Amino acid sequence: MTLGQKLRQTRLSKGLSQSQVAGGCVTRNMLSQIENDQALPSMRTLEHLARALDVSVGWLLSDEQTDAALEKMRRARTLFREEDYAGCLALFAQDAPSGDEMLLLCSQAAGMLAAQRLAAENFSGAKELAQQALDWNRKGLYASAQVQMQALDVLARCAIQEKQADEAVERYRTFYLERQSAVRYHFTMARFHLQQEHIQAAEREIWSIAELPDAQRAEYLILRGKIAARREQYENAALYFHQAQELPLQRLLERELYEGLEVCCRELGDYQQAYLYASKQLAMQKETGKGEHA
Repeated sequence: MTLGQKLRQTRLSKGLSQSQVAGGCVTRNMLSQIENDQALPSMRTLEHLARALDVSVGWLLSDEQTDAALEKMRRARTLFREEDYAGCLALFAQDAPSGDEMLLLCSQAAGMLAAQRLAAENFSGAKELAQQALDWNRKGLYASAQVQMQALDVLARCAIQEKQADEAVERYRTFYLERQSAVRYHFTMARFHLQQEHIQAAEREIWSIAELPDAQRAEYLILRGKIAARREQYENAALYFHQAQELPLQRLLERELYEGLEVCCRELGDYQQAYLYASKQLAMQKETGKGEHA
């Protein structure tokens, strides 16, 4: 639908004459030419016509295809909120989703529906939807790690049922370990429990870690050392700290390491080493102070 056709149709649907819409901003003859696509309105005239017709300038300038896409997106959002994932995806049965928001929404819907199919033991349907979720998620700008994790989980579980699990499970395992989100969660909660003096709760968080990525090993050892030190098991704590010392450390972990070793050495009567680690902490503090004033 052209701009002129849209103006004319909207005016007639509202029961307005050309004179009423034209007002004092444009002549009736000029409005007639615009409605017949014989003239293009200036932006000022277009804004006046939009106000007179109670519509937006953007709507007047959009074409039918854009209007249809926006309506489809609104409908898809509604169905997704209602958890009608099959209905949401049915909107795109003929035309694949395009645009980053549509791709994200459809990948989420496909992932949720794949999980439902899996629960219903429809393994072929679950695999197809999970793979579709991965494809759409990969194409969009707003790729979601949660969607990818869910889809890979579905594919791994389907493969286990079909006794062809090796590749699918390895993909799932690799992605899970790369995310490291669960490990980091347990680390953060362990730190919280240590702060609250809930030593047993901190231990439970550490024991909950099933597989430890190499990149997280240093923090794991330092937390084990902290827990052992809180239990006054200073020799064990020192062993954990020394193991961590052999690994690459971020600044925060390095400071925690020296702090832990200072406590262990002092409690074990090695005051010379305790002084050494205290000096290292002081040097780090001075270095931080210089950086702040640079």
